[in-house]
Amino acid sequence: MSMLWRMVKLSKMKKKHLVNEIKSKRNIVVFLLIILILPACSLLPKEEEALAPPLVEPAQIDYETNEATIKEIVKRVNGVGNMIPSEQQNLFYAESGGRIDEVHVKVGDQVEEGQVLVEMETGNLGFDIQQAQIDLKKANLHLEQLQEQGADTFQVAIAKLDIQSVEIRLVQMRQQVAAAKLVSPINGFITFVGEKVRGDYVDAFEDLIQVADPAKLQLLYTATSPRDLNEVNVGMPVDVTILGTEVKGEVVQTPSDVPVDLIELNPDLYQRSLTINVEELPEGVEVGDVADFEIILQKKDEALTIPRSALRSAFGREYVHVLDGETKREVDIEKGIVSATEVEVLKGLEEGDRVILK
Repeated sequence: MSMLWRMVKLSKMKKKHLVNEIKSKRNIVVFLLIILILPACSLLPKEEEALAPPLVEPAQIDYETNEATIKEIVKRVNGVGNMIPSEQQNLFYAESGGRIDEVHVKVGDQVEEGQVLVEMETGNLGFDIQQAQIDLKKANLHLEQLQEQGADTFQVAIAKLDIQSVEIRLVQMRQQVAAAKLVSPINGFITFVGEKVRGDYVDAFEDLIQVADPAKLQLLYTATSPRDLNEVNVGMPVDVTILGTEVKGEVVQTPSDVPVDLIELNPDLYQRSLTINVEELPEGVEVGDVADFEIILQKKDEALTIPRSALRSAFGREYVHVLDGETKREVDIEKGIVSATEVEVLKGLEEGDRVILK
């Protein structure tokens, strides 16, 4: 029993010693960890205090400006046109139903007065004329025979009527031959030839040929847009420069004055074209020569003007941005003459005001 108690006691002592040894080792490990952690913490950077954000100054805006100035303002239409014949005659047949036999000319051909340009088919008309000429000779011979034979008055009168009948028939056939031909009424050149070819039917008053007189010229100008010519009227004076010589002219036709039938031929051309008569053309001017021109639409000697790029529009308003020192403000204006580059200001601004350009 004593031996057993001793053995139990010895076992408890071993356990206690083992527990103490484990605690001792654990304390050593904790101590080493603390030693390692502390130096590492000392190496971390110190937290800096938060700084206030810097104040940002707004960027300065540089405006492009211009002063309202009193000066001359001119609204004009100018450009470059070409010399074209002022007199052109359209040739056509007055009756329908015929067929084209031959077209003798093409565009650009020089022609003389009386020259045959187009012929229609006449069928057997040539043969009929020859036969009528023979009949006329026979009728004349018959009359001579009666007169030599001393025929009575009635026989002679009838013979004369026969001659008259043949002559009337010949005149009619010759007129038909003449009517089958289109001839040039002037010395000139061909500016238009229709698309009809041999065998095609022709309607009455259908334009087949156009002949122009090269001795009578005028200036034709075609604008980019019909709006460019809205304020141009017939009768306006025109300054024209051709072959280095300045001459005077006058507007004789605008898009609003072109006949409807002419517009139908070439609407794109005539709805944006001006025709100008030129006085005393210099010698040597020919069809196709170019000429500069200028038409003054409106003009004012002392007008308060600003660049057109300063004018702004919105919802029916006309206004500008005015720079007053460092302050920008909107100002409504009333405009007058508007040229290609400038605007006349009737109300809203004074001379020297600085307007901001777009």
